Amino acid sequence: MSVRGTLPLTVAGRAVTITGGPFDSIPDGAFGICLEMGAEKAWLADVKLPTADFGVPEPAALRQAVGEVMRQLQAEPDRPVHIGCRAGVGRTGLFMACLARAAGVAGDPLAHVRAHYLPHAAETPAQEAMARGFTWP
Repeated sequence: MSVRGTLPLTVAGRAVTITGGPFDSIPDGAFGICLEMGAEKAWLADVKLPTADFGVPEPAALRQAVGEVMRQLQAEPDRPVHIGCRAGVGRTGLFMACLARAAGVAGDPLAHVRAHYLPHAAETPAQEAMARGFTWP
């Protein structure tokens, strides 16, 4: 398994790059966000957001997890951040879009993720709706 791609963002005026893919492809030393609790390396996660395959997370838990990642990116912008689920497509794409919105990406955050990370990120209508409807703060 390998990283599927990267998502460039600007947080607190600094360029950061987020990797995404299967959680088990987490790079050494990365701050990890795990959406798939069945991943072999789930124990390495700094943030755990259990989300059913093809599902969406609980909104309050999603907001809290995005906040934790934003604080991490501000505190250690040079430390790699990795977001992952089983395949790194649906749930990962949803979380990346919410993170993009929190980082201040204008317009459609899912379009940004699809342009820079994976063209088919966020696989279901519910994931797409949650990604596009996420507001911050």
